Amino acid sequence: MRHYHEIGLLPEPPRGTNGYKSYGVSHLTQLLHIRRLVEFGAPLSEIRTMDLSVDSGSASAGYLTTLRRLDDEAQRAILRFQAIRAGIRQELEAREDGPEAEGDGQELSPADEGFMKVLSRVLRADALESWNALHDSAPRDAALVAFADIDDAASPERRAEVATELVDVIRRIYSDHPELVAPALASGRQRPIAREAIGVALKELYRPAQLDVLARVNALLSDEVP
Repeated sequence: MRHYHEIGLLPEPPRGTNGYKSYGVSHLTQLLHIRRLVEFGAPLSEIRTMDLSVDSGSASAGYLTTLRRLDDEAQRAILRFQAIRAGIRQELEAREDGPEAEGDGQELSPADEGFMKVLSRVLRADALESWNALHDSAPRDAALVAFADIDDAASPERRAEVATELVDVIRRIYSDHPELVAPALASGRQRPIAREAIGVALKELYRPAQLDVLARVNALLSDEVP
């Protein structure tokens, strides 16, 4: 309390006949306000500008404004830590369980397995679950086999043919799983960063001929957007 007196936060009470400071209810109330504000994170320099007296019977405008600001800061901090925790939990699940889903679907190729690992880092858990569920239930389509087998010696005509076949497969997938048209990103991941990560993974994991086919697929699908 002496420090609060020295810096002007708390007025000194009058002294009694015995020479001791005579603290009253108003001083105790102001002290409690100061302690609470400090606990909430308000700087002493800001508290010094407030009217913490209780003579009026109501809190001052400055006191209420500070409380509202601190409440807003606390809410934003809670949301930030919730996002951090969600990211940590997803990372733990990805590390402990792996992105591969067990089921009756076909085995993932090494490239597809690597790509799923990247997706597990940038997609939200429910979106990744949809990808895994699709892998479990989807039959081995001839277009997917053709895409997996195409090599860099394939002619432009063959690449265009595979791309057209893949577009038909993707249309069916989007019809059955509309949530995969724009899958939700993991908490805290910005879409441009996620797209960049996915782009890097595609270039690292797939052959140039396959990337050419994917580019053709993307162009065909883009032409369908009104």
